[in-house]
Amino acid sequence: MKKINIGIGIILLALVGCSALDKQSEEERILLPTVTPKAHDVKISTMIEGEFIPQTDIIHTGQNVSQVETGITEVKLNGIDQVNIGYKQVRNGLAYNGKSTTPFTGTFVTLVGVHKLYTEDYKNGKLNGYKMWFSEAGRTGMKEPYVNGVKNGIQETYFRNTGNIRSRINYVGGRISGEVEWYDNYGGILSKEYLKNGTGPWKSYWDNGKIKDKGNLVGGLPNGEWRTYTQKGELEKITIYKNGSTVSQEWMK
Repeated sequence: MKKINIGIGIILLALVGCSALDKQSEEERILLPTVTPKAHDVKISTMIEGEFIPQTDIIHTGQNVSQVETGITEVKLNGIDQVNIGYKQVRNGLAYNGKSTTPFTGTFVTLVGVHKLYTEDYKNGKLNGYKMWFSEAGRTGMKEPYVNGVKNGIQETYFRNTGNIRSRINYVGGRISGEVEWYDNYGGILSKEYLKNGTGPWKSYWDNGKIKDKGNLVGGLPNGEWRTYTQKGELEKITIYKNGSTVSQEWMK
């Protein structure tokens, strides 16, 4: 079992400055929507960042596809550089476009064919703006705000089949601090919790509204007993944590 060592509370702090070629974080596993994939759709919930980078350098900008298929590697959209994330390099904590010596300002893009799947906004080499995940159909799965490389603001996830809001989680300085709200696919509130500096009760939900994980965070790390459930609502396992590390784990099935 992979530890929830990013803390589900500090959850995406481990993602700050993270390359889109890194493996999926625990928070992405927990927060990104899971729905039955349709034809030509990408299953965001199990997506590893960068996994679907194609062999082409095409970037979809709303242009005619036949024009784009000439092998464009970099374009401007509304005055902002759009660059295939395969060219992203991180040196001394700053992101660059390939071998450029100027810290990158613009958006790195992960593609499936000619469709954006994932984007990262940068200013002067640091995350400033949003990280965003999309289905191939163009629906937003999750977006999270960054200021100078640190997550600040309200992270939102969405149901891909409807586009309705799924969760709102407030971050301050990279940690959950403030309200955590979860909704069903009809806009009804499932739960509302309040955490301060990464400390407080945590719950996450499956798309069908049933609880997926629940436990307590202390300083952004899971502590004590955490329960994980199947999509049918059955208890799957009980994990005991101490400061984010697994002490014991019992599988029910």
